[in-house]
Amino acid sequence: MLPIQQIQKWMHNKQTDVFIINRTDEFLSEYISPYAERLKWVSGFSGSAGRAIIEKNKAYIFVDGRYTNQAEQEIDETTFTIKHLKDYWRHLELFNQDKKHVSLDPKHHSIIEIEKMQEIYLHSDVSLNFVKKNPIDLYWDDQPDYPKSLTFLHQEKFSGESAISKITKIQDKLNSIFIDYFILSSLDSIAWLLNIRGDDIKFTPLVCSYVIISNKGKIHLFIDKLKIENFEYFETLTIIHPFEEVDNFLDNLDKHKVIGLDGKECAYHFKNICLVNGLAINYFENPCLYPKAQKNKVELEGARQANLRDGVSVTKFLYWLKNKISFKKINEINAADYLLKLREVNNLFHSPSFDTISAIGPNAALPHYRVTKKSNQQFDNNSIYLVDSGAQYLDGTTDITRTVILGKPSAEQKDRFTRVLKGHIAIATHIFEKNTKGSSIDPLARQSLAEINCDYDHGTGHGIGNFLSVHEGPQRIAKFQGQSDSVIKNGMIISNEPGFYKKGEYGIRIENLLISSFLNSEKMYFETISWAPIDIDLIEATLLTTQEIHWLNSYHKKVYDKISPSLDQEEKEWLMIVTSSL
Repeated sequence: MLPIQQIQKWMHNKQTDVFIINRTDEFLSEYISPYAERLKWVSGFSGSAGRAIIEKNKAYIFVDGRYTNQAEQEIDETTFTIKHLKDYWRHLELFNQDKKHVSLDPKHHSIIEIEKMQEIYLHSDVSLNFVKKNPIDLYWDDQPDYPKSLTFLHQEKFSGESAISKITKIQDKLNSIFIDYFILSSLDSIAWLLNIRGDDIKFTPLVCSYVIISNKGKIHLFIDKLKIENFEYFETLTIIHPFEEVDNFLDNLDKHKVIGLDGKECAYHFKNICLVNGLAINYFENPCLYPKAQKNKVELEGARQANLRDGVSVTKFLYWLKNKISFKKINEINAADYLLKLREVNNLFHSPSFDTISAIGPNAALPHYRVTKKSNQQFDNNSIYLVDSGAQYLDGTTDITRTVILGKPSAEQKDRFTRVLKGHIAIATHIFEKNTKGSSIDPLARQSLAEINCDYDHGTGHGIGNFLSVHEGPQRIAKFQGQSDSVIKNGMIISNEPGFYKKGEYGIRIENLLISSFLNSEKMYFETISWAPIDIDLIEATLLTTQEIHWLNSYHKKVYDKISPSLDQEEKEWLMIVTSSL
């Protein structure tokens, strides 16, 4: 029996009309451990963002523009109907008398999500039913085990601030708004607050745990004690509880206590416990969110150094691509493996920061393509190759994309690449008012493409953590995202990655990382911190303005000055040529 059929059989037995699946875990993470890949188990879809609505006789899966083509390749469309994620809520609103009972796991949906559903169904006969045991866990026979990695300390020479200092500041904030306890379930916030890391999630150095921050004294850490080696460190900061005791802790709190919850980051499961126990709730944004995103001087310098080391590896890789490969011997997988080997020798290297997107020709047209043994393509002459990759270093997280032509490009490819480059330069050189939101910056990246009625269906920039998640909020540059549209503040690290994708033929993306900084008391600017040559073989110089050519020449001079000391003579001579002024 197929997984979808097993869930539909469970639905029939439980007399539920609809079961909703979010692609996440109980911490509402974007990057998750294998045990939490429930959407993949039921549908085959392996992307990092998606939702499924399963009905008794049909099923729908909702993915965003990054994954449309991937979903078509991975999903059996006789079983699932593929829809765009923007249609998800509209679909929920259509439920009627025939679909009275809607079930979901409250551990995998945020408070805001559930409250929105409750509002939709307020004056209808539709009821929301919260399952105590996720049915996928009942039927997934070979479900991977819960992760058991050991925690390790992120030293203050990399974090720039002690955990006790961070905790004190957060407690002061909670006291100022009369919150007794704040439930912290965001894994990167927990790692940041306690200066700890782990390997529970591949490529993202986090450890599965919960923290309840009391407004004074030690905070409460819920974790598998077998994960802890340095008990002395943890016991100076926290009261350690078994991981599974978090619900009981809330059950036994004094009913007069005020509990702080972040509606966007916290699972509805915790609100439900508070309601059942009569605890007062104060909705408040995760107090770690902005302090974590606004890096201190030590973190920013670490990011600069990590990106510089990383840039040397990427530059060596580009030299190899352009000068040393044999098309008959190189494919997407062994190209990615070669890049990893270049990175692994770098000082402070920990792991990649995500699965490398190594994509030749048509595969490059899939924005979040993930190469497999089945999809792996041999390199070919006169083809575009896109490589989006990054690394976790103890002093910073990197993410960089380069698109190169192997052979000769077409006039169309040069036109599209140059328009993407113009968008990249527009973001990199933008001067903006303080308190500017990312959505107001985003159109700059799309303007040149829009002139020929082209666009790309993903955001232009996402936040980057400090030896944390390669996708960090709240900072982002994207089309208007409602409540997710946040202000760009001083000290944030954010990507700059416009693109263009021609289905079935090629894809283009150029990505560097930026630091947002004050220019003066009212204005801000972006400092580029990624260093690797941009392929001049793909540039149609006549499309660039004088100012854009000046930016590119200046950037390439910095690339040469910063990277060349770490190259051998042959690599250095090549770099001089490919960074020469237009």
